[in-house]
Amino acid sequence: MKKIALIGAGAMGCVLGAYLQKGGADVTLVDPFQAHMDNIAQKGLVLNSASGCDNVKMKTAYSAENIGIMDYVIIMVKGVLTEEALKGAAPAIGENTYVCTFQNGIGNVELIEKTIAQEKILYGCLNIASILTAPGEVYGNLFDEVNIYIGSLIKDAPQQEAGQTLAKYFTDGGAVSQYVDNIDEKVWSKALVNIVVNATCGLVRLNGGQAGKNVNFALLVTDLAKEALAVAEAKGIQGLDFTSFMTKTLPAAKKTAGDHYPSMAQDMMITKRPTEIEFLNGAIEKLGKALSVPTPVNTTVARLVRTIEANYDNQYDPSKTVGENL
Repeated sequence: MKKIALIGAGAMGCVLGAYLQKGGADVTLVDPFQAHMDNIAQKGLVLNSASGCDNVKMKTAYSAENIGIMDYVIIMVKGVLTEEALKGAAPAIGENTYVCTFQNGIGNVELIEKTIAQEKILYGCLNIASILTAPGEVYGNLFDEVNIYIGSLIKDAPQQEAGQTLAKYFTDGGAVSQYVDNIDEKVWSKALVNIVVNATCGLVRLNGGQAGKNVNFALLVTDLAKEALAVAEAKGIQGLDFTSFMTKTLPAAKKTAGDHYPSMAQDMMITKRPTEIEFLNGAIEKLGKALSVPTPVNTTVARLVRTIEANYDNQYDPSKTVGENL
């Protein structure tokens, strides 16, 4: 039985931990949200899904300081917190520990490489939607034939075995998972969906279903996708195709999301928290500059989101009295 710690046990971290635990792993959830951790420790995690409700018993901790050395440490914080999370997770990372990320976007692996050897890094992407409904209670919805893709930077036998072992725990727990060599194609394909929808829904203040009905939004999505795909091609990412993305991947994602507001839209509109813009449109902007690929639309979107982030306290509030123009 492998010991696995989830660093950042919000909605998605808890969902992943639950499937690993149900698959036979020894899971510890690590998160500073004390009421959330306490409820899970005392009552188990309430995991709601389209197929019903489970109660999953797992260990919890407010930090990784005293949880012991893990076989796997999975980083599930927002990208802006990746380096801080790695420092906090250090007591749980030994010489044989694999560090894995399923975080949104592009660039988290590069941050992990700063402190973790390449041969000990696993990464992937998720076809799972989740929401934290109350402390100790989450909703998780699986979609597509494969729910979790796992890959590695170094693709030798030890890394393949480690990835396949982790995938088996997920699959045995009910979330179909695969270790694949072409993981970058999967990661970029998922990132593209977030690049074209997350920030844009926040900017227009509409959920995916509402925004998708507007022709101007569709044109914006098209421009963002073309730029991101040009960057991916320049970077050497294979297997991505504009027609396939627009006719298969994106419509499937919209159908799954339904009336859901993307996480970045929620950050911008409701919680007023730092977003993952630098790992989505901002990452395309940065890579575009490095690879000499123009990205004017992604750059504009990133600049608008940065402006909003810097001015959360100054956003329009309809509850405040607005004086008449004289």
